[in-house]
Amino acid sequence: MFRDWQAKKEVWRIYVGAAVRAERGQCGLAVIVRDERGAVRQWFGARTGRLTNNEAEYAAAILALQQLRREAHRSWLLCSDSQILVHQMQGRAATHSRELQRQQLELRRLVTEFKSLRFTHIPREQNRLADALANEVVDGESPVGVFTNDR
Repeated sequence: MFRDWQAKKEVWRIYVGAAVRAERGQCGLAVIVRDERGAVRQWFGARTGRLTNNEAEYAAAILALQQLRREAHRSWLLCSDSQILVHQMQGRAATHSRELQRQQLELRRLVTEFKSLRFTHIPREQNRLADALANEVVDGESPVGVFTNDR
């Protein structure tokens, strides 16, 4: 059924990543946006204060949907290597932490603004670009902001 959904629509993909530097109390968040052909169309990153790994993954997904609101008419697939984020958003796992519950409510609210958006878990190897950008952002090696690849 999932493959049928993908085949019938021009699905754009959102790849989210987070890097935590607990010793410095900093996190880097990254989002990579690919069009239906797989071309990178946008990427953006942000730095935050102290978060757990799971909180940082949620923060990256929230950042993605906040930035992509103007594109809510598209069909989207949010790809994350955080199994807990994906399973919680799919209703397959419970959320016990109060902060994750708060973030999950915010993420669910944002999801309602989109015409079509699904979550899928991907292996870490398929998320290398978002993870690399998150590491560069937290280490100050990449600028923070939104960047577009307009052709």
